Amino acid sequence: MNIQNIKAFIYVVQFGSFNKAAEALYLSQPSISARIRSLENDVAQKLFVRDRNKCVLTDAGKSFLPYAEKILREYQESVYKMNQQLHIPDQVKIACSISISNYVIPIILPVLQQQFPACRFKIVSDHSESSLSKVLNHEVDCGLIRELMHPRIESKVLMKFPVGLYAHRDHPLAQKETSVSIEQLADHNIIFYDHNSPEWLGITNLLEKVNFQQHLLVDIDNMEAAKRLVMKGIGICFLPENAVEDEVQNQRMKKIPLTLPHEFQTSIALVHVKDATISTIVSYIKKMFE
Repeated sequence: MNIQNIKAFIYVVQFGSFNKAAEALYLSQPSISARIRSLENDVAQKLFVRDRNKCVLTDAGKSFLPYAEKILREYQESVYKMNQQLHIPDQVKIACSISISNYVIPIILPVLQQQFPACRFKIVSDHSESSLSKVLNHEVDCGLIRELMHPRIESKVLMKFPVGLYAHRDHPLAQKETSVSIEQLADHNIIFYDHNSPEWLGITNLLEKVNFQQHLLVDIDNMEAAKRLVMKGIGICFLPENAVEDEVQNQRMKKIPLTLPHEFQTSIALVHVKDATISTIVSYIKKMFE
């Protein structure tokens, strides 16, 4: 049974005329007539009675109509779903910074796996600049990195997390019940986690007031290493709130109540090549945070 014949049958029913159905389907009237005759041969029943310029369904036609509508509807749905599947790749490669790989990927990946169970995800961890290069070189489908500007890149901020000052729970500043001033940091060792972003440049400028270089114990670009040093009680460190939730909850670290001129935040953005065709999955990641 030809789906085009069924479609012609439904159009004739809807328009009540072979001529009008032909116009709607951009066919000639003889073509519509031929399709209806072919369908009548398939079902071995006469489906229409012509009454001057109108077409009236026979009893057989009335009985067949709901089946025809169901067949056409299911056919159209199957075509739509198959076309959708063509835009869902078997594997999606995501470049991300190491900290995002540790703290953000575990949040979004279960959602993506549930939504796209047939897809495999390859996560490539590196610094944000290297991850951006991978996006530009089309080595990955997209990147999840700190917000960076580039003329060939489209960037959308997905999340923002406050940045705070953290210490070992027994650190003297962590025992303070009242807010600590920047000047009070001058007597303590500072571990500087170098995030290399505008937010961290602002923190650097703030610490310059206490000449923090004299108290700088280590300058490090690995967040996990910075956290371990803090938990060893070696010094204090500015860190994103989302990265220390477990440690604070388990009382292995404590946030120092610090007076700041404004709140510092770190941003996480999804980046992909501008004007490039992006997959359904990359589009879905964008919409997850709208």
